[in-house]
Amino acid sequence: MADTNRFKFNKPKGLSRQLLKYALPSVVGMLIVGLQTIIDGLFVSKGVGTLGLAAVNISMPLINVMLSVAIMIISGGVVIAGTAQGRGDHGLVRGYTTLTFLVLVATIGLLSLLVGLNLHRVCYFLGANDEVYPYVRSYLGIIGCAFIFYCIPNFTEAFTRLSGKPNWVFVSGTICCVVNVVLDYFFVLKLNWGVSGAAIATCAANSTAALVLAPLVRFGRLRGSWREVGRIFYNGSSEMLTSVSAAITTFVFNLVLMREVGPTGVAALTIVCYLNFIVNMSIFGLSQALYPLMSFQMGARNYRGVRSLLVSSLLFSGCIGIGVYLAVLVFKHPIVGAFASGDMELKAIATTATTWVTLHYLVSFVNIIGSSFHTAVERPLESAVIALCRSIVFVLLPLFLLTPMIGDMGIWLSMPIAEVLTLSVSLPLMRRTLRRIRLVTSPSVASQK
Repeated sequence: MADTNRFKFNKPKGLSRQLLKYALPSVVGMLIVGLQTIIDGLFVSKGVGTLGLAAVNISMPLINVMLSVAIMIISGGVVIAGTAQGRGDHGLVRGYTTLTFLVLVATIGLLSLLVGLNLHRVCYFLGANDEVYPYVRSYLGIIGCAFIFYCIPNFTEAFTRLSGKPNWVFVSGTICCVVNVVLDYFFVLKLNWGVSGAAIATCAANSTAALVLAPLVRFGRLRGSWREVGRIFYNGSSEMLTSVSAAITTFVFNLVLMREVGPTGVAALTIVCYLNFIVNMSIFGLSQALYPLMSFQMGARNYRGVRSLLVSSLLFSGCIGIGVYLAVLVFKHPIVGAFASGDMELKAIATTATTWVTLHYLVSFVNIIGSSFHTAVERPLESAVIALCRSIVFVLLPLFLLTPMIGDMGIWLSMPIAEVLTLSVSLPLMRRTLRRIRLVTSPSVASQK
């Protein structure tokens, strides 16, 4: 049984420490996942080359869409389970955990079947040309068709945090990274399996991480009805939209780069995406730590707790975004050089892209936390609005307006511009939502004075 008293603090300082306690292993775990992804890319660049990197990035929009569906189900399930935990109904928490797992397996299984039956058309739809098609098919054919093994750690990590054991997420992430590196070395470099080897290594490593955490997930007798399934999808829909929006943006970027620059431009974007992955996964780890704590405070009708968690999460995520930006600014040349493998054209394009795209780290954390905050308090519409603004509306406008005027620079500047514009949406929404929560929980506020 989870120790729910761990979540329950009336003083803001207590909740800030609690968030940090839950967030640190989660963020470090996600950083390890990001490192794992980067190492995966290094093996692909060494063992396959530019076309291999391009194939991975062309595959990512579909992978991200499927992952977004998984995140929607998992996030929605954690929110309703966390709210039940805040009310002290532990049997319902375990029942919702089982329900979430069954919905996840059924939904992802159906998506994998659809990808497998339409793999040839999917590869070309994503932007592959005849030159890069074999690589895309090899990579996507494995990850897309065995996607449950790719995404299952997201489930075990989320519900392990809910059970009150966040440090185990760090352990599983470390094991996952080590297994992936070892398998990448053998499959990609020693056995020359190319991008197929990288895909197999990733799925095998992720499955290992899930097995480590499986004993800590508290399952129980299935509880809930179609109404609860609807709540899962509804509450997690904003998180899905966030990932889907990012996938659409990557898809459009790939099409523009294939037209303007060619596979080398897509490979350069892949390098930038690896860096983005570190920031996004780290803040996502913070968000995952935020969900059970925030939903518990909502269930306990504690406005001060909700506000304290939001402020603390913004401060912590700001340290992540600004810190990574400064690190990239200092070390961008060796980072790009590690992926370029002597390809001077790729190195030049990737260095320029890295210099300008990473500017968005300075403000993106506000919008990411703003979206996650609204999911945690069961206001997915506001979360979806923020996600749409930062990933589609405000990023595609400068992409199509600036690129014809200033060339490739318009591609790289569109992300920072989008994040700055989104601040005008996310900040007012957070203030308004806090005011509404205060009104709803006013009896609890009054009792604390």
